[in-house]
Amino acid sequence: MKKTVFFLVFCAIVCIGGLSAEMSVSLTSDSLEVEVGGNLEISCRVSEGTKGFPSFQWNSTSGEIIGTDVAGEVDFRAPTISGNVEIEVHVTIDGKSESETLDITVLPEGALKKTADVLITVDTNTLQNIWINHSHPAESFKPPLYIKGTFRYDPDSGSAFAGGSWPTYAMYDDGTHGDIEPGDGIWSILMKFEKTDSKVYFALDDANEYRVEYESGLAWIVKMAWIELDDFPDDHSNPAFIPDRDKTVSWSEEKAEAEEGRIYHER
Repeated sequence: MKKTVFFLVFCAIVCIGGLSAEMSVSLTSDSLEVEVGGNLEISCRVSEGTKGFPSFQWNSTSGEIIGTDVAGEVDFRAPTISGNVEIEVHVTIDGKSESETLDITVLPEGALKKTADVLITVDTNTLQNIWINHSHPAESFKPPLYIKGTFRYDPDSGSAFAGGSWPTYAMYDDGTHGDIEPGDGIWSILMKFEKTDSKVYFALDDANEYRVEYESGLAWIVKMAWIELDDFPDDHSNPAFIPDRDKTVSWSEEKAEAEEGRIYHER
């Protein structure tokens, strides 16, 4: 509506004042970025000092141009592949023509989200008969499962923030908080982080009474193995992830059987 009013007012001023001006065409959008498959509203503003109604011809190097009921306004549907797209409009009034282009950046899915959904899952079915040391050669997981780390988490809203002094939170095997199948031994926690490039460290704990350092002996063995198997093998402090996008961080059968981990026999 604002764009239509602007056009009419401009034309009224030109006509009343008896001015003459060259035709000017401009393209605008609320954003020059869109995710793959997303939509953007594109508007063409035309300033013309002569009488007549503009006609518009739209083109794009990729994606789809979808017409609307408003002259000079279209919807752009982004392609399914990220990259750069050029949108062009060709405007004609009373035989005069003018063209204008607008460059749009198509980003991967989720790139414009301000939050990152991080799902952490632990398959505790793999945590049976774990070798801790010679005096505890066959420890098994004892529920419940907990997670702690350099983050803050609100179990009610699911909101999470990087940074924290290792508070401890419950994980779930009851079909809530990101858990899919209740009682299947895969414990989960879904945290909605504000996106950041900061590394978040974490560790686990369970109800086993035998302790090593700051967690149960079993959780300590898993921690030491996960350090070798996460995305930062040169960082030997704790397992870690970066909440820069939606992702799943999992302890799985594949990790449990990895030679680097060696959780079932002496390290």
